[in-house]
Amino acid sequence: MENKACPPRSFPWGLHGLQILVVDDDLPCLESIETYLVSDGHRVLTATGGLEALDRARHLKRENQILDLSILDFHMPDLTGIETFTRLVEEFPLVAGIFISGDASISLERLVREAGGRALVPKPLDFFRVRNLISELHRERGDA
Repeated sequence: MENKACPPRSFPWGLHGLQILVVDDDLPCLESIETYLVSDGHRVLTATGGLEALDRARHLKRENQILDLSILDFHMPDLTGIETFTRLVEEFPLVAGIFISGDASISLERLVREAGGRALVPKPLDFFRVRNLISELHRERGDA
């Protein structure tokens, strides 16, 4: 997948776009999330698995770019979302993580929290909730 970006713009609530890595092996879901985030003015990179995501993150680091947020499917064939996020944090200690899953549960949510993730959002995704989580991230970092 390629890096799709819109020029940075102001959001109605005063935010500017983030650099977001979306990782999901479900291609229609991945494309849907990407389209939504790009339409909100974010710079989006996509990957269909954990190893590909790590390669994209390393490329960002080589280019001296930051990674603000990762949105990761929990179940993927090569690395789990947790394994991928743990490795992303090694490269980008301040990266936030939102996890998505078609089989969200209390035990899965507990694993996400223990790994340092912000939230577990069940599929099909509630994009309003995703937008609110992104807004919270901005406020916590003093960007809004």
